[in-house]
Amino acid sequence: MTRAITWAAAGLCAFAAAVSAAPATPADGGPLKIIIDTDFNTIGDDGQVLAMAAQLHKSKVVEILGLTIAVERLGIEQDVGIYVGANEPFLHSYAAYQQEKKQFGNGTLYVGAYGTPPPAPGQESLVAPPDGFATHTTPRNQSAAQVIIDTVHAHPHEVTILAIAPLTNLAFALRLDPSIAPLIRGIVHMGGQLYAPGNAYNGAGEINWWLDPESARVVLRAPVPNKTLYPLDLTNTVPIANATYDRIGAHEPATPFTTLFRDSKRWPYAYDAVALACLVDPSLRREVRELYVDVSCEAEAESYGKGLVWEEDPYPGTGLSTAASVVFSVDNDRFFELYDDLLTRPIILPTRN
Repeated sequence: MTRAITWAAAGLCAFAAAVSAAPATPADGGPLKIIIDTDFNTIGDDGQVLAMAAQLHKSKVVEILGLTIAVERLGIEQDVGIYVGANEPFLHSYAAYQQEKKQFGNGTLYVGAYGTPPPAPGQESLVAPPDGFATHTTPRNQSAAQVIIDTVHAHPHEVTILAIAPLTNLAFALRLDPSIAPLIRGIVHMGGQLYAPGNAYNGAGEINWWLDPESARVVLRAPVPNKTLYPLDLTNTVPIANATYDRIGAHEPATPFTTLFRDSKRWPYAYDAVALACLVDPSLRREVRELYVDVSCEAEAESYGKGLVWEEDPYPGTGLSTAASVVFSVDNDRFFELYDDLLTRPIILPTRN
């Protein structure tokens, strides 16, 4: 689940993870090579994943190969690159977004990646989050899509993408260079809904898929091994209690993150953090089903952005569908033990030269 305050934030490329069918530890015993694809701005559910992932990176559980803004606050700025991605979804325009918002009402808490108009060419800029801009961390020249392509080719069968935003960047990467599909170790994605109600403006889809269902379809149909989905069907069963917010926010010694956490809007569910936790500890998963998943892309239909699901291949012999591992339940108690641990560890900032 995502919430951003800038249109361009949707393309900021970040974190990846292990997948359901793949072992959590690479064959060489080293850290998991990951790219995070996110649209976070500060301390929402995407921001929680970033803080947790930074701690895992520093402890060498994962190796983040690409990330978004504000990494200097998390002590990993010297070895993690920042890459700016898509300004707008594949087809779902800002005008259509506003029309649907007017038609259906503000029925969701989630602004999502594309909540402001796309910038005119040459006028791209980021709006600082409430706690201000990072002061000395700047994006690199490659686009998010291109860095996905280059990183996968540089580390074939080793890189997993954790996608916790609309799938625009990954879809563009797969379309620009289809040869990367079998070379990706796996995709872990928090998005979609299969049997649960949606949380987008139209009530049908999950917000990440509804914002760019065409890109979601590209990724779902791509011949990437080890696709794992964490839909609303799961995340709606992992609520964050007020006591959890109070405990983390009041933790001593305080860190920049626990202070932000204390003062932030309280999110009802863990969302993206569940996908990260199951990356580093697959034993947290309790119910995982192999299903064929697609998404409705009929722009004028009330089902736009809604997840579609089958137990058997709906398009046999066509190559239009691939199976995914769908997680429906996790060990909530053990998840929150890891969640609390990673969000309250000291943030060790690097020494700048």
